[in-house]
Amino acid sequence: MGFIKTIGFDADDTLWHNERFFGEAQTALKGLLSEYADDETISKAILEMQRKNVETLGYGIKSFTIAMMQVALDLSKEELDTQSMRSIINIGKEMMAHPVDFIDGVVEVLDNLSESYELVLITKGDLMDQERKVSLSNIDKWIKNIEIVSEKHSTTYKNIFSRLGNIDESVMVGNSIKSDTVPAVQAGAWGIHVPYPITWELELAEPMTDHERYFEAKSLLNAADIIRSI
Repeated sequence: MGFIKTIGFDADDTLWHNERFFGEAQTALKGLLSEYADDETISKAILEMQRKNVETLGYGIKSFTIAMMQVALDLSKEELDTQSMRSIINIGKEMMAHPVDFIDGVVEVLDNLSESYELVLITKGDLMDQERKVSLSNIDKWIKNIEIVSEKHSTTYKNIFSRLGNIDESVMVGNSIKSDTVPAVQAGAWGIHVPYPITWELELAEPMTDHERYFEAKSLLNAADIIRSI
């Protein structure tokens, strides 16, 4: 073990799959709204509705379901039938029922790192849904510190990492440059970005490639190697 003592992990699309379920939900919504708008118009409308709602409704499946219902009403000029609206609600419920599906390499990495480092899960989103996924994943086998937050700012990481140890001996690993790595580095920790094939537009940001405490990893296994080298 090198300099790092504490490792923070994001959850959605870092440890387990998540964004692909939102894509599947959008595909289902496009089928319901096909007579009112084309796919591109629906996609843009959902994104803009989420952008408008995030400050008041936050992140997660519930706020996404509300956004789908608002878009359906707007694009159909409130003409969408009751059965279709019920179908949208059911799309949201089905998303909440998805099992937790670990990304390749997660178990191996957690098995290895949990023996030598203090691990903490730092995830944002709907409290009930995140607690459900934490429970189903049995992540507490490896990670005892669970932090579910409404937003991830530099102060979020400063407070969490300082409580667990020294912030300059802490690293955050996640798929979001905007929410995981940049604010962690700004707080004084290290950051390792592990890309996921799909990135939600609201999580896009410029990488800090010229910063000495920022790294890009090809996978979680690669991230673990980087951590050991710091």
